[in-house]
Amino acid sequence: CLQLVFFSLTFYPQGDPILLYSVSPHAAKPCPPPPGWKVSSGGVNTSKQLFYVGQSLPFSCPKGHQAKGTTTITCRTDQTWTPVSTVCERVSCGPPLHVAHGVVRGAVFQFGDVAVYSCFGGYAMEGHSRSVCLENGTWTPPPACRAVCWLQCLNGGVCQRPNTCSCPEGWMGRLCEEPICILPCLNGGRCVAPYQCECPTGWMGTRCHSAVCLSPCLNGGRCIRPNRCQCSPGWSGHDCSR
Repeated sequence: CLQLVFFSLTFYPQGDPILLYSVSPHAAKPCPPPPGWKVSSGGVNTSKQLFYVGQSLPFSCPKGHQAKGTTTITCRTDQTWTPVSTVCERVSCGPPLHVAHGVVRGAVFQFGDVAVYSCFGGYAMEGHSRSVCLENGTWTPPPACRAVCWLQCLNGGVCQRPNTCSCPEGWMGRLCEEPICILPCLNGGRCVAPYQCECPTGWMGTRCHSAVCLSPCLNGGRCIRPNRCQCSPGWSGHDCSR
């Protein structure tokens, strides 16, 4: 009866493979250790036969690398090992993420490589200027390049381009400081908020179009100017009472 043992042969670029194992199997046709193998820390006595005909050893690449080729070797009946045909290559992240209003610099885009960002003139960077290629083939989050307006946008305006505000509905001007009244204010009224007029004394209404008479016009009279009534035929007086 052969006791099964799980092995893990790990190959590192520019280094020797490392063989990790737990216990020795019982009697079977032995096979010499694979070429270049090493015992992990705390391994068993290397003087014992640890490998057997028909046994396959899986191996993997170190962090941030991926195997290209066959990932196992097997001890053949002639007590030799099948050749290792695997190469460990660094994981590729592909081109770094694009950032609007900025540029990125970097030559190689593989595990551990760094892409460096910078912003165009008139834009300020938010976040880290460096993005790193991770072992899973993705980049750490890039920064953002935000437009800079030296004078603050008002009334809910947003700095959209350098020193240029994007104004909400009802506002205009370089800093969104001017309200918009589509229908102009009349009789000396002043537009003070979107579609809202501030009227002088004696006038009222959304456009300052209605005159105010402190004494109401009587007998069908109509207030046509501040404190001035236009009386119906047959009536007179400041309030059409006579």
